[in-house]
Amino acid sequence: MSTTLRMLLIVAAVSLVIWILHRVRKLRVKMEDAIFWTVFAAIMLLMALFPQIVYHLCNLFGILSPANLVWMIVIGLLLEKVFTLAMQVSLLEEKVSVLSAELALRSHRKGESGADGAVAEEDADESGADGAVAEEDAGESGAQA
Repeated sequence: MSTTLRMLLIVAAVSLVIWILHRVRKLRVKMEDAIFWTVFAAIMLLMALFPQIVYHLCNLFGILSPANLVWMIVIGLLLEKVFTLAMQVSLLEEKVSVLSAELALRSHRKGESGADGAVAEEDADESGADGAVAEEDAGESGAQA
């Protein structure tokens, strides 16, 4: 494994750990995600500091270049993270769908009960107004007599 690749892995791992620690302090990352990225950085650091592990795995799996194995491991871990996030998005979409249906039912029920109450109030207002007009008519006819 080339020295350039080893240095790149070390810089990437240290940068990732610093970034994750900063995000954890600001409470902007879930602990599950912080653990994943910390383990990811640790794996990159192990591959950079102990290249014999990578060479042994290359011989074991028949991979010709250690760099190919490193990138295969990185891509595999990132694909696992994407799959996990896709599962979380699917669950959240389902929850949003259920919650929006419940909200629609509740607002529909409120609309029915509110509409019945509003109609009853309008009927009472109209009858009250009609009663006032009838009283005025009776007062005028009594005054004329």
